[in-house]
Amino acid sequence: MDAAQAAGTGEGMDGQVTVLVASVEIPAHTLNATPFVARLVENGHRVLWYCDPAFHARARRHGAQPISPSRPAPSAVRFDGLADIRSAFETAFVGEAARRCGDLRAVIEAEGVDVLLTDSLAFGAGMAAEACGIPWVSFGDGPLHYAERDTPPFGSGLPYVTGWPWDLRNLVVTGATRLVFARAARRLSRARQGCGLPPGRGSVLTANLSPMLHLQGATSGFEYPRRHLPAHVRWVGALRPVDGSWSPPAAWRDRPERPVVLVSQGTIRDDVTELLAPTLVGLADLDVTVLATSGSASVEALARACGGSVPDNAVVVPFAPYDAVLAEADVFVTNGGYTGVTLALAHGVPLVHAGVTEEKADIGARVRYSGTGVVLRTTRPTPADVRGAVTRVLGDSPERAAAHRIAEQMRAHDAGRDGAALIAHLGLTRTIPAL
Repeated sequence: MDAAQAAGTGEGMDGQVTVLVASVEIPAHTLNATPFVARLVENGHRVLWYCDPAFHARARRHGAQPISPSRPAPSAVRFDGLADIRSAFETAFVGEAARRCGDLRAVIEAEGVDVLLTDSLAFGAGMAAEACGIPWVSFGDGPLHYAERDTPPFGSGLPYVTGWPWDLRNLVVTGATRLVFARAARRLSRARQGCGLPPGRGSVLTANLSPMLHLQGATSGFEYPRRHLPAHVRWVGALRPVDGSWSPPAAWRDRPERPVVLVSQGTIRDDVTELLAPTLVGLADLDVTVLATSGSASVEALARACGGSVPDNAVVVPFAPYDAVLAEADVFVTNGGYTGVTLALAHGVPLVHAGVTEEKADIGARVRYSGTGVVLRTTRPTPADVRGAVTRVLGDSPERAAAHRIAEQMRAHDAGRDGAALIAHLGLTRTIPAL
Protein backbone atom coordinates (compact mmCIF):
# COMPACT_ATOMS: atom_id res chain seq x y z
CA MET A 1 0.00 0.00 0.00
CA ASP A 2 1.53 3.33 -1.03
CA ALA A 3 1.39 6.55 1.00
CA ALA A 4 -1.64 7.95 -0.82
CA GLN A 5 -3.60 4.72 -0.34
CA ALA A 6 -2.71 4.51 3.35
CA ALA A 7 -3.72 8.12 3.88
CA GLY A 8 -6.98 7.59 2.01
CA THR A 9 -8.04 4.91 4.52
CA GLY A 10 -7.19 7.11 7.49
CA GLU A 11 -4.75 4.43 8.65
CA GLY A 12 -2.59 5.67 11.50
CA MET A 13 -4.29 9.07 11.52
CA ASP A 14 -6.18 8.74 14.84
CA GLY A 15 -9.14 10.60 13.42
CA GLN A 16 -7.05 13.35 11.83
CA VAL A 17 -6.69 13.90 8.11
CA THR A 18 -4.40 15.72 5.71
CA VAL A 19 -6.42 18.10 3.54
CA LEU A 20 -5.11 19.66 0.35
CA VAL A 21 -6.90 22.91 -0.56
CA ALA A 22 -6.65 24.15 -4.17
CA SER A 23 -7.60 27.72 -5.04
CA VAL A 24 -7.95 29.40 -8.40
CA GLU A 25 -5.77 32.50 -8.67
CA ILE A 26 -8.60 34.95 -7.97
CA PRO A 27 -8.40 36.61 -4.51
CA ALA A 28 -12.08 36.28 -3.58
CA HIS A 29 -12.20 32.56 -4.40
CA THR A 30 -9.09 31.95 -2.30
CA LEU A 31 -10.42 34.02 0.60
CA ASN A 32 -13.70 32.12 0.52
CA ALA A 33 -11.92 28.90 1.51
CA THR A 34 -10.79 30.40 4.83
CA PRO A 35 -13.84 29.32 6.90
CA PHE A 36 -13.12 25.68 6.07
CA VAL A 37 -9.35 25.99 6.49
CA ALA A 38 -9.56 27.78 9.84
CA ARG A 39 -11.93 25.21 11.33
CA LEU A 40 -10.01 22.23 9.93
CA VAL A 41 -6.82 23.53 11.53
CA GLU A 42 -8.66 24.29 14.77
CA ASN A 43 -9.88 20.68 14.82
CA GLY A 44 -6.30 19.40 14.56
CA HIS A 45 -6.21 18.45 10.89
CA ARG A 46 -3.21 19.11 8.69
CA VAL A 47 -3.95 21.54 5.85
CA LEU A 48 -1.83 22.14 2.76
CA TRP A 49 -2.93 25.09 0.61
CA TYR A 50 -2.07 25.31 -3.08
CA CYS A 51 -2.56 29.00 -3.79
CA ASP A 52 -1.03 32.09 -5.35
CA PRO A 53 2.18 33.21 -3.55
CA ALA A 54 0.49 36.53 -2.76
CA PHE A 55 -1.76 34.58 -0.37
CA HIS A 56 0.96 32.55 1.36
CA ALA A 57 1.32 34.80 4.41
CA ARG A 58 -2.41 34.66 5.03
CA ALA A 59 -2.43 30.87 4.57
CA ARG A 60 0.24 30.56 7.26
CA ARG A 61 -1.74 32.89 9.50
CA HIS A 62 -4.63 30.44 9.30
CA GLY A 63 -2.34 27.52 10.15
CA ALA A 64 -2.04 26.06 6.66
CA GLN A 65 1.15 25.13 4.83
CA PRO A 66 1.19 27.08 1.53
CA ILE A 67 2.28 25.50 -1.75
CA SER A 68 2.98 27.51 -4.90
CA PRO A 69 1.76 26.60 -8.39
CA SER A 70 4.52 25.55 -10.76
CA ARG A 71 3.91 28.68 -12.82
CA PRO A 72 1.75 31.80 -12.55
CA ALA A 73 -1.75 31.69 -13.99
CA PRO A 74 -2.64 33.98 -16.91
CA SER A 75 -3.07 37.56 -15.79
CA ALA A 76 -5.44 40.34 -16.88
CA VAL A 77 -8.46 38.06 -17.14
CA ARG A 78 -11.57 40.12 -17.94
CA PHE A 79 -15.22 39.37 -17.21
CA ASP A 80 -17.16 42.17 -18.85
CA GLY A 81 -19.30 40.05 -21.15
CA LEU A 82 -20.03 36.58 -22.42
CA ALA A 83 -17.02 36.63 -24.73
CA ASP A 84 -14.77 37.45 -21.76
CA ILE A 85 -16.27 34.68 -19.64
CA ARG A 86 -15.80 32.18 -22.47
CA SER A 87 -12.19 33.31 -22.88
CA ALA A 88 -11.52 33.06 -19.13
CA PHE A 89 -12.82 29.49 -19.04
CA GLU A 90 -10.65 28.54 -21.99
CA THR A 91 -7.45 30.12 -20.61
CA ALA A 92 -7.32 30.83 -16.86
CA PHE A 93 -9.70 28.08 -15.71
CA VAL A 94 -9.98 25.06 -18.02
CA GLY A 95 -6.81 26.12 -19.82
CA GLU A 96 -4.80 25.57 -16.63
CA ALA A 97 -6.40 22.21 -15.76
CA ALA A 98 -3.49 20.07 -16.97
CA ARG A 99 -0.95 22.19 -15.09
CA ARG A 100 -3.02 22.13 -11.88
CA CYS A 101 -3.58 18.39 -12.18
CA GLY A 102 0.14 17.73 -12.54
CA ASP A 103 1.06 20.03 -9.67
CA LEU A 104 -1.54 18.58 -7.32
CA ARG A 105 -0.87 14.94 -8.17
CA ALA A 106 2.73 15.46 -7.09
CA VAL A 107 1.59 16.98 -3.78
CA ILE A 108 -0.97 14.23 -3.14
CA GLU A 109 1.58 11.50 -3.76
CA ALA A 110 4.37 13.16 -1.74
CA GLU A 111 2.31 14.31 1.24
CA GLY A 112 -0.14 11.44 1.84
CA VAL A 113 -3.21 13.60 1.26
CA ASP A 114 -6.51 12.14 2.45
CA VAL A 115 -8.97 14.52 0.83
CA LEU A 116 -8.87 17.51 -1.51
CA LEU A 117 -10.97 20.69 -1.28
CA THR A 118 -11.34 23.07 -4.21
CA ASP A 119 -13.37 26.01 -5.40
CA SER A 120 -15.47 25.56 -8.51
CA LEU A 121 -13.06 27.30 -10.89
CA ALA A 122 -9.76 25.56 -10.08
CA PHE A 123 -10.16 23.06 -12.91
CA GLY A 124 -7.70 20.19 -12.70
CA ALA A 125 -7.96 19.87 -8.91
CA GLY A 126 -10.72 17.28 -9.04
CA MET A 127 -8.86 15.55 -11.86
CA ALA A 128 -5.81 15.14 -9.63
CA ALA A 129 -7.89 13.61 -6.84
CA GLU A 130 -9.56 11.30 -9.35
CA ALA A 131 -6.23 10.21 -10.80
CA CYS A 132 -4.80 9.49 -7.32
CA GLY A 133 -7.90 7.73 -6.08
CA ILE A 134 -8.66 10.04 -3.15
CA PRO A 135 -12.00 11.72 -2.35
CA TRP A 136 -12.53 15.38 -3.14
CA VAL A 137 -14.85 18.18 -2.14
CA SER A 138 -15.90 21.34 -3.99
CA PHE A 139 -17.42 24.47 -2.53
CA GLY A 140 -19.75 26.90 -4.25
CA ASP A 141 -19.28 30.64 -3.89
CA GLY A 142 -21.51 31.45 -6.84
CA PRO A 143 -24.91 30.39 -8.19
CA LEU A 144 -25.51 26.66 -8.42
CA HIS A 145 -24.51 25.32 -11.84
CA TYR A 146 -26.65 22.18 -11.78
CA ALA A 147 -29.13 22.40 -14.64
CA GLU A 148 -32.79 21.44 -14.47
CA ARG A 149 -35.56 21.73 -17.02
CA ASP A 150 -37.31 24.64 -15.29
CA THR A 151 -34.13 26.43 -14.14
CA PRO A 152 -32.46 29.05 -16.34
CA PRO A 153 -28.91 27.99 -17.23
CA PHE A 154 -25.84 29.63 -15.74
CA GLY A 155 -24.74 32.79 -17.52
CA SER A 156 -28.16 33.72 -18.87
CA GLY A 157 -29.34 35.98 -16.04
CA LEU A 158 -32.89 34.95 -16.93
CA PRO A 159 -35.66 34.98 -14.32
CA TYR A 160 -37.11 31.81 -12.89
CA VAL A 161 -40.49 31.13 -14.54
CA THR A 162 -42.00 27.66 -14.88
CA GLY A 163 -44.30 26.04 -17.39
CA TRP A 164 -44.83 26.54 -21.10
CA PRO A 165 -43.11 28.26 -22.93
CA TRP A 166 -40.46 28.90 -20.30
CA ASP A 167 -39.23 25.30 -20.18
CA LEU A 168 -38.65 25.53 -23.93
CA ARG A 169 -36.81 28.82 -23.40
CA ASN A 170 -34.52 27.12 -20.89
CA LEU A 171 -33.89 24.21 -23.26
CA VAL A 172 -32.93 26.53 -26.10
CA VAL A 173 -30.71 28.73 -23.94
CA THR A 174 -29.04 25.67 -22.42
CA GLY A 175 -28.18 24.49 -25.91
CA ALA A 176 -26.75 27.89 -26.74
CA THR A 177 -24.70 27.83 -23.54
CA ARG A 178 -23.16 24.50 -24.55
CA LEU A 179 -22.09 26.09 -27.83
CA VAL A 180 -20.56 29.07 -26.00
CA PHE A 181 -18.44 26.76 -23.83
CA ALA A 182 -17.79 24.12 -26.52
CA ARG A 183 -14.14 25.02 -27.00
CA ALA A 184 -13.55 24.97 -23.24
CA ALA A 185 -15.24 21.56 -23.08
CA ARG A 186 -12.99 20.20 -25.83
CA ARG A 187 -9.94 21.61 -24.08
CA LEU A 188 -10.97 19.99 -20.82
CA SER A 189 -11.45 16.65 -22.58
CA ARG A 190 -7.90 16.87 -23.95
CA ALA A 191 -6.57 17.75 -20.49
CA ARG A 192 -8.31 14.73 -18.96
CA GLN A 193 -6.88 12.48 -21.66
CA GLY A 194 -3.42 13.90 -21.01
CA CYS A 195 -3.78 13.09 -17.31
CA GLY A 196 -4.78 9.50 -18.08
CA LEU A 197 -8.47 9.98 -17.27
CA PRO A 198 -11.56 8.98 -19.26
CA PRO A 199 -13.69 11.66 -20.94
CA GLY A 200 -15.83 13.67 -18.57
CA ARG A 201 -19.60 13.60 -18.51
CA GLY A 202 -22.02 16.48 -18.37
CA SER A 203 -21.43 20.21 -18.75
CA VAL A 204 -18.03 21.84 -18.45
CA LEU A 205 -19.71 24.17 -15.92
CA THR A 206 -20.15 21.28 -13.48
CA ALA A 207 -16.92 19.45 -14.29
CA ASN A 208 -15.13 20.87 -11.26
CA LEU A 209 -18.02 20.23 -8.88
CA SER A 210 -17.34 17.11 -6.87
CA PRO A 211 -19.66 14.10 -7.35
CA MET A 212 -18.81 13.12 -3.75
CA LEU A 213 -19.50 16.29 -1.71
CA HIS A 214 -20.33 19.83 -2.76
CA LEU A 215 -20.65 22.55 -0.10
CA GLN A 216 -22.88 25.39 -1.32
CA GLY A 217 -22.31 28.74 0.38
CA ALA A 218 -25.94 29.77 0.80
CA THR A 219 -29.31 28.32 1.81
CA SER A 220 -32.08 26.89 -0.32
CA GLY A 221 -34.17 30.04 0.19
CA PHE A 222 -31.78 32.02 -2.00
CA GLU A 223 -31.78 29.47 -4.81
CA TYR A 224 -34.41 28.44 -7.31
CA PRO A 225 -36.48 25.36 -6.40
CA ARG A 226 -34.57 22.21 -7.26
CA ARG A 227 -36.44 18.97 -7.87
CA HIS A 228 -33.39 16.87 -8.72
CA LEU A 229 -30.57 18.35 -6.66
CA PRO A 230 -27.93 15.64 -6.07
CA ALA A 231 -27.88 14.23 -2.53
CA HIS A 232 -24.20 15.12 -2.11
CA VAL A 233 -24.95 18.87 -2.32
CA ARG A 234 -25.07 20.35 1.18
CA TRP A 235 -26.15 23.87 2.08
CA VAL A 236 -23.69 25.38 4.59
CA GLY A 237 -24.88 28.99 4.78
CA ALA A 238 -22.90 32.10 3.95
CA LEU A 239 -19.12 31.75 3.69
CA ARG A 240 -17.67 34.02 6.36
CA PRO A 241 -14.04 34.72 5.37
CA VAL A 242 -11.80 34.62 8.43
CA ASP A 243 -9.96 37.94 8.38
CA GLY A 244 -10.39 40.41 11.22
CA SER A 245 -7.49 42.68 10.29
CA TRP A 246 -9.36 46.00 10.07
CA SER A 247 -8.95 49.17 12.10
CA PRO A 248 -12.03 51.32 11.47
CA PRO A 249 -11.35 55.05 11.05
CA ALA A 250 -12.56 57.57 13.60
CA ALA A 251 -15.18 58.87 11.16
CA TRP A 252 -16.80 55.42 11.20
CA ARG A 253 -16.47 54.83 14.94
CA ASP A 254 -17.86 58.29 15.79
CA ARG A 255 -20.63 58.43 13.19
CA PRO A 256 -24.03 59.86 14.20
CA GLU A 257 -26.99 57.63 15.05
CA ARG A 258 -28.68 57.12 11.68
CA PRO A 259 -29.12 54.36 9.08
CA VAL A 260 -25.96 52.92 7.52
CA VAL A 261 -25.57 52.13 3.84
CA LEU A 262 -22.61 49.97 2.78
CA VAL A 263 -21.51 50.21 -0.85
CA SER A 264 -18.90 48.05 -2.58
CA GLN A 265 -17.79 47.11 -6.08
CA GLY A 266 -15.96 43.98 -4.93
CA THR A 267 -12.33 43.08 -5.55
CA ILE A 268 -11.90 43.01 -9.33
CA ARG A 269 -13.68 46.16 -10.58
CA ASP A 270 -11.88 49.43 -9.93
CA ASP A 271 -13.79 51.97 -12.05
CA VAL A 272 -15.35 54.13 -9.33
CA THR A 273 -17.79 55.69 -11.79
CA GLU A 274 -19.68 52.39 -12.09
CA LEU A 275 -21.32 52.21 -8.66
CA LEU A 276 -19.32 53.97 -5.93
CA ALA A 277 -19.62 57.53 -7.22
CA PRO A 278 -23.31 57.26 -8.23
CA THR A 279 -24.11 55.94 -4.75
CA LEU A 280 -22.22 58.65 -2.89
CA VAL A 281 -23.70 61.40 -5.07
CA GLY A 282 -27.21 59.95 -4.99
CA LEU A 283 -27.25 59.59 -1.19
CA ALA A 284 -25.37 62.82 -0.37
CA ASP A 285 -28.42 64.64 1.03
CA LEU A 286 -30.08 61.65 2.71
CA ASP A 287 -29.91 61.29 6.50
CA VAL A 288 -27.69 58.20 6.30
CA THR A 289 -24.04 57.31 6.77
CA VAL A 290 -22.50 55.76 3.67
CA LEU A 291 -19.50 53.48 4.12
CA ALA A 292 -17.76 52.96 0.77
CA THR A 293 -15.01 50.40 0.20
CA SER A 294 -12.85 51.66 -2.65
CA GLY A 295 -10.72 48.53 -3.17
CA SER A 296 -7.79 49.21 -5.47
CA ALA A 297 -9.09 52.67 -6.45
CA SER A 298 -7.83 55.71 -4.56
CA VAL A 299 -9.92 58.02 -2.40
CA GLU A 300 -8.75 60.87 -4.64
CA ALA A 301 -10.15 59.14 -7.72
CA LEU A 302 -13.49 58.66 -5.97
CA ALA A 303 -13.53 62.30 -4.86
CA ARG A 304 -12.94 63.45 -8.44
CA ALA A 305 -15.74 61.21 -9.67
CA CYS A 306 -18.06 62.77 -7.08
CA GLY A 307 -17.37 66.24 -8.45
CA GLY A 308 -14.28 67.16 -6.47
CA SER A 309 -14.96 65.95 -2.92
CA VAL A 310 -16.51 63.06 -1.06
CA PRO A 311 -19.93 63.98 0.43
CA ASP A 312 -19.97 64.82 4.14
CA ASN A 313 -22.12 61.80 5.03
CA ALA A 314 -19.68 59.33 3.46
CA VAL A 315 -16.75 57.41 4.93
CA VAL A 316 -14.35 55.88 2.40
CA VAL A 317 -11.95 53.04 3.25
CA PRO A 318 -9.92 50.77 0.95
CA PHE A 319 -11.23 47.67 2.69
CA ALA A 320 -13.70 46.67 5.39
CA PRO A 321 -14.58 43.10 6.40
CA TYR A 322 -18.11 42.46 5.18
CA ASP A 323 -19.09 40.34 8.15
CA ALA A 324 -18.18 43.09 10.63
CA VAL A 325 -19.74 46.07 8.89
CA LEU A 326 -22.88 44.29 7.68
CA ALA A 327 -23.71 43.61 11.31
CA GLU A 328 -24.22 47.39 11.59
CA ALA A 329 -25.62 48.11 8.11
CA ASP A 330 -29.23 48.78 7.09
CA VAL A 331 -28.77 48.48 3.31
CA PHE A 332 -26.06 46.97 1.10
CA VAL A 333 -25.50 48.57 -2.31
CA THR A 334 -23.46 46.06 -4.28
CA ASN A 335 -22.39 45.18 -7.78
CA GLY A 336 -23.56 41.70 -6.92
CA GLY A 337 -20.72 39.40 -5.83
CA TYR A 338 -22.07 36.18 -4.33
CA THR A 339 -20.12 36.30 -1.08
CA GLY A 340 -21.15 39.85 -0.24
CA VAL A 341 -24.77 39.21 -1.18
CA THR A 342 -25.06 36.05 0.93
CA LEU A 343 -23.27 37.65 3.89
CA ALA A 344 -25.70 40.58 3.75
CA LEU A 345 -28.60 38.15 3.80
CA ALA A 346 -27.05 36.28 6.74
CA HIS A 347 -27.38 39.58 8.62
CA GLY A 348 -30.89 40.26 7.30
CA VAL A 349 -29.71 43.27 5.30
CA PRO A 350 -31.68 44.05 2.11
CA LEU A 351 -29.85 44.65 -1.14
CA VAL A 352 -29.59 47.18 -3.92
CA HIS A 353 -28.04 45.08 -6.66
CA ALA A 354 -26.26 46.70 -9.61
CA GLY A 355 -24.19 44.41 -11.79
CA VAL A 356 -24.52 42.37 -14.98
CA THR A 357 -20.91 41.27 -15.58
CA GLU A 358 -19.35 37.91 -14.60
CA GLU A 359 -22.07 35.81 -12.93
CA LYS A 360 -23.74 38.86 -11.41
CA ALA A 361 -26.81 38.83 -13.66
CA ASP A 362 -27.55 35.32 -12.36
CA ILE A 363 -27.12 36.51 -8.78
CA GLY A 364 -29.37 39.49 -9.46
CA ALA A 365 -32.03 37.12 -10.81
CA ARG A 366 -31.91 35.26 -7.50
CA VAL A 367 -32.22 38.53 -5.56
CA ARG A 368 -35.38 39.23 -7.57
CA TYR A 369 -36.70 35.69 -7.07
CA SER A 370 -36.12 35.75 -3.31
CA GLY A 371 -37.50 39.29 -2.99
CA THR A 372 -34.50 40.35 -0.90
CA GLY A 373 -33.63 43.55 -2.75
CA VAL A 374 -34.03 45.92 -5.67
CA VAL A 375 -32.20 44.87 -8.85
CA LEU A 376 -31.12 47.76 -11.07
CA ARG A 377 -30.02 45.52 -13.98
CA THR A 378 -27.10 47.71 -14.94
CA THR A 379 -23.44 48.08 -14.07
CA ARG A 380 -23.75 51.89 -14.23
CA PRO A 381 -26.85 53.10 -12.39
CA THR A 382 -27.54 56.82 -12.10
CA PRO A 383 -27.45 58.59 -8.73
CA ALA A 384 -31.24 58.85 -8.95
CA ASP A 385 -31.51 55.08 -9.54
CA VAL A 386 -29.50 54.33 -6.42
CA ARG A 387 -31.29 56.90 -4.29
CA GLY A 388 -34.71 55.56 -5.29
CA ALA A 389 -33.72 51.96 -4.58
CA VAL A 390 -32.15 52.73 -1.20
CA THR A 391 -35.15 54.81 -0.16
CA ARG A 392 -37.42 51.92 -1.13
CA VAL A 393 -35.71 49.29 1.01
CA LEU A 394 -34.98 51.46 4.07
CA GLY A 395 -37.33 50.89 6.97
CA ASP A 396 -39.96 48.16 7.16
CA SER A 397 -39.89 47.17 3.50
CA PRO A 398 -40.93 43.84 1.94
CA GLU A 399 -37.30 43.42 0.87
CA ARG A 400 -36.14 43.69 4.48
CA ALA A 401 -38.73 41.14 5.58
CA ALA A 402 -37.51 38.75 2.86
CA ALA A 403 -33.88 39.28 3.89
CA HIS A 404 -34.84 38.48 7.48
CA ARG A 405 -36.42 35.20 6.33
CA ILE A 406 -33.16 34.18 4.69
CA ALA A 407 -31.24 35.24 7.81
CA GLU A 408 -33.39 32.87 9.86
CA GLN A 409 -32.38 30.03 7.54
CA MET A 410 -28.73 31.05 7.74
CA ARG A 411 -28.72 30.86 11.55
CA ALA A 412 -29.00 27.09 11.36
CA HIS A 413 -25.65 26.93 9.54
CA ASP A 414 -21.98 27.53 10.23
CA ALA A 415 -20.06 26.98 7.00
CA GLY A 416 -16.68 26.48 8.67
CA ARG A 417 -17.96 24.10 11.34
CA ASP A 418 -20.27 22.05 9.14
CA GLY A 419 -17.99 22.02 6.11
CA ALA A 420 -14.91 21.00 8.09
CA ALA A 421 -16.78 18.11 9.73
CA LEU A 422 -18.04 16.82 6.37
CA ILE A 423 -14.62 17.17 4.74
CA ALA A 424 -12.89 15.26 7.53
CA HIS A 425 -15.59 12.57 7.55
CA LEU A 426 -15.18 12.05 3.80
CA GLY A 427 -11.40 11.90 4.15
CA LEU A 428 -11.59 9.26 6.86
CA THR A 429 -14.47 7.11 5.64
CA ARG A 430 -14.94 8.02 1.94
CA THR A 431 -18.62 8.55 2.74
CA ILE A 432 -20.79 11.45 3.80
CA PRO A 433 -23.51 11.22 6.46
CA ALA A 434 -27.06 10.78 5.21
CA LEU A 435 -29.32 13.82 5.40
